[in-house]
Amino acid sequence: MKFEHLFSPMQVGKVTYRNRIVSAPMAFGLIVQNPDARDFTYRKLESSARGGNACVIVGETDVNFVDAVRIPGFRPFDFAKPEEDMETFQAVGEYARRIKRHGAVALAELVHCGKEKVPFGPNEEAIGPIETTNLAGVRVHPMNEDDMARIARDFAVSATYMQKAGFDGVLIHGGHGFLFTQFLSPLMNTRTDSYGGSLENRARFPLQILKAVREAVGPDFLVELRIDGTDHQPGGITPEETGAFVAMAEPYITSVHVTCGIYEASVKSGTESSMFHPHGLNIDNAAIIKTYTKLPVGAVGGINSPELCEQAIAEGKIDFAILGRQMLADPEFANKAKRGHEDQIRRCLRCYKCFPGSPEEGYDDLPFTSEELALYVGHCTINPLAHLPFDPDTLAPASKQETVLIVGGGAAGMQAAITACDRGQKVILAEQGPRLGGLLRFTDVDTDKPDLMNFKNLLVREVERRDIDVRLNTVITPENITSFGADGVIFATGSLPSCPPVPGIGHAHKAMDMYDGKVKPGHKIVMVGGGLVGCEAGLFLQKTGHEVTVVELLGRLANESFGMYREALIWEMEKCGMAMLPKTRCLEITPTGVKVENAGGVQTLEADTVLFALGMKSVDIAPLKAAAEAAGLKTWVIGDAIQPGKVDQATRSAYLAGPPPQAPG
Repeated sequence: MKFEHLFSPMQVGKVTYRNRIVSAPMAFGLIVQNPDARDFTYRKLESSARGGNACVIVGETDVNFVDAVRIPGFRPFDFAKPEEDMETFQAVGEYARRIKRHGAVALAELVHCGKEKVPFGPNEEAIGPIETTNLAGVRVHPMNEDDMARIARDFAVSATYMQKAGFDGVLIHGGHGFLFTQFLSPLMNTRTDSYGGSLENRARFPLQILKAVREAVGPDFLVELRIDGTDHQPGGITPEETGAFVAMAEPYITSVHVTCGIYEASVKSGTESSMFHPHGLNIDNAAIIKTYTKLPVGAVGGINSPELCEQAIAEGKIDFAILGRQMLADPEFANKAKRGHEDQIRRCLRCYKCFPGSPEEGYDDLPFTSEELALYVGHCTINPLAHLPFDPDTLAPASKQETVLIVGGGAAGMQAAITACDRGQKVILAEQGPRLGGLLRFTDVDTDKPDLMNFKNLLVREVERRDIDVRLNTVITPENITSFGADGVIFATGSLPSCPPVPGIGHAHKAMDMYDGKVKPGHKIVMVGGGLVGCEAGLFLQKTGHEVTVVELLGRLANESFGMYREALIWEMEKCGMAMLPKTRCLEITPTGVKVENAGGVQTLEADTVLFALGMKSVDIAPLKAAAEAAGLKTWVIGDAIQPGKVDQATRSAYLAGPPPQAPG
């Protein structure tokens, strides 16, 4: 077997894992309280078990509804008395049943956010090791020993609840700046009593929790500890200190799950790694921690390939690999790798589509309530099945084979071709250029986009391995659109850069043109337009030795993005020294620069090359569509042909286009 270490069994406590692949906890635990979110949430967790994982962890169950809850909105219930809310108890237990029926081990994550509480309303307060105020403006009271005894009891009672619900074990969340980290990190815990100072003192309360859990659930129930190898903050905890704590905790736990970072700096500290972080960013820290314990040690963080898993396990750095967002991108990861089909794995982009984070203050285009968030989390840019409102297994088969002509060989066109072929249709894929890929061909050049390039290449491979009639260098016109013998046409014609009437625009070049060599940019570059295209193209140029200034009329760069993706992008631009000029109007482009106006007045920015990224527009398909419909052909419009958007819109609309019906019934 190619990945012999990855697919060797592993003993955890008294339980045998069938391989070394674990699905990380994600924020799906009590979402089942929302009936509208229940079905697809179950499907997400079950799909990872069916996909061959050894263990699936149901994420983020707060151990009480008073001071443990980070995100408000879930209905309070009593963990000690499940019979008083049997509906929720049964709904939580259904996770375990669905996971275990596919041969996977089922764990439930238990969480206390400590000082990181999000306010429910005015005058909200939180608890933590020291008196402070958190980033949300919530006052934090220092915990006393009564508080500690109560919280330890809450963890223990919650663990027994999960035991009764049918889980094989629990994961105690001891990372990400939550309560464990707040006590263990010397940066966050500055107490001067017996719970602060030395590691032994800082460890007293976390150990109290673990001991209470073990005593409550007995010796055979699995207790995994999720712990920060580092919080990535100056003066914070180190892998060596974490390792020493794990050694103290060993009598109470059965395995160790190494993560990193703190919630209040999630992107920058690696809690939610971005495309700019290395893959497997916690593996080396896990290797250090592993030297302190004989228990199985795993690592999470940016792992999206079986090759990396195999290498890390073979080298003895970790015993198992923990994959989070990758399980949304492709829950069949394990099965595909085991069959030797690793080239068919859709590898996570770390684009934050699934867990986007919240918009910044004053930017509320996506104003999540907790109920709305429950309905949103778990989307995926590259997996159209990740968040469907129906079970794709219930789709009716095609009643007859039809011929579908797909116009355009970009991401949307390729996904539509793959889906239509898999549904039993005869597919003709027509692309006007010499190769498939569409706008995503820029990833062949952009060094920050290896995972997106992998996705583009995967789509090409998936098209090639199917019986799809690919016709390159083929232009579809109103005159020839009926000559292919198609019963229907899917338009995936994409979009083109807009060229607004800016004075002197003829002296500038389209930003995307520099990727394919149409433009040879000079050293000093001004990018007119600071949306995603302008920022990302400018970042690529900055990283390849150019000096880039981005000019944007709005007050925010990358305005069509928000949350963690935007944070990661802007932070990377800052680290690279890019000049960013928001609230700046482009007045004129000259042969030697750009005249701009902002609060500082009118100035001219010198440039060897001026590029512009001032929006995209859909290719005009009206004549083609009219000709097809006049001939009685069914038509669908997908991707950027609807309106310029992002890859997720292309992927999803492509999956839903064409026969058979979009949804059962």
